[in-house]
Amino acid sequence: MVSIEDYAPIVGKGEVESIKELAKHVEGAKVLHVNATKFGGGVAEILSRVVPLARSVGLNAEWEVIQGDRDFFWVTKKIHNALQGDETVSLDNDKIRIYLEANRRNAFIIPNDAEVVVIHDPQPLPLIENRRSGKWVWRCHIDTSNPNMGVWSRLRDYIRMYDAAIFSLEKYIPKDLAGMKVLIDYPTIDPLAAKNMPLTPTEIQKVLERYDIDPERPIVGQVARFDPWKNPTGVVDVYRKVKKNVEGLQLLMIGSFAHDDAEGEEWYNKTVKYSGGDKDIHILTNLDGVMDKEVNAFQRSFNAALQLSIREGFGLTVAEALWKGVPVVGTKAGGITLQVIDGVTGYLVNSIEDAAERVKLLLRRPWLARELGYAGRQHVKLNFLITKGLKNYLRMHIDLVGK
Repeated sequence: MVSIEDYAPIVGKGEVESIKELAKHVEGAKVLHVNATKFGGGVAEILSRVVPLARSVGLNAEWEVIQGDRDFFWVTKKIHNALQGDETVSLDNDKIRIYLEANRRNAFIIPNDAEVVVIHDPQPLPLIENRRSGKWVWRCHIDTSNPNMGVWSRLRDYIRMYDAAIFSLEKYIPKDLAGMKVLIDYPTIDPLAAKNMPLTPTEIQKVLERYDIDPERPIVGQVARFDPWKNPTGVVDVYRKVKKNVEGLQLLMIGSFAHDDAEGEEWYNKTVKYSGGDKDIHILTNLDGVMDKEVNAFQRSFNAALQLSIREGFGLTVAEALWKGVPVVGTKAGGITLQVIDGVTGYLVNSIEDAAERVKLLLRRPWLARELGYAGRQHVKLNFLITKGLKNYLRMHIDLVGK
């Protein structure tokens, strides 16, 4: 069973004691988190770790997942894309009906007796209609800096029903939420999770060999959902440019399918087709047996990690790579800019050409990659570990229902 004490060797006993002191103010409080999937996305990953850790410090924390059919998740994916700026999306009355009816059905399933309810992202947003008690918080994990206003305006009134809203960056806060209690909180990773814990060189090599990846040749990779916002075809373009100058280069593209992502299969197939059968491009998912330990091993094998997102709420995989001492070449998109400090923990780029040049630099100068990777690990330790995330949640709980 997870315990806050387990983190003392990483973050120090003082930090652990500080968290325990905060927790006393909300000891026994019932807290409920609700999202759309148990597996396959950053939100599920955060909740799978932070909920048990919250219990270890005395909160009565629970996690529920809403149920929905394919039509519901197709609509909510459109909403997700619209909130990230897709102007082609419109919500007609039929789509709104599918969205609201699914949430109303879930309202009879999801418990409604918590002192604090945290609703994650737009899928379960309308559950607030059925609030019977407690303080309700909407946690937005996506980039809403330039939303499709037609869609945003259909959701805004639900958001305003909440006691507070949380965003990952200040620039994500839409101006028409003025007067509402709004908080900023960065997502975090768990250094003790299977995806992030230390692995021996032998363990890493066994995983690579199982998937026919040569540990003696250079490897670059991106870990991300197969999604237009993650720019998987751009990743292939960078690999092709770099391979012209770096003999034997291998590309790993690692993703997973989540049941709330109606576009995942389509974009996986597009990426496979775009790779053109290149045997040095390895496109792998959970359906290939790639789970947390395998992702861990792959990330530790990278000479450089890529995150070429067009929009990015935060990008937990950036923090994961940096924690493993791997420099990241990423676009200047959303939360990537919080993690990749240009020239310090990796490089921020504006184009495929820029990305290819930075990757070549890191492959040619291993000492530079090591220095950036070390700085990246320290940056994550200070800012993006789960203990900090738990501490911020505790402060929010104290503000809402503290004794």
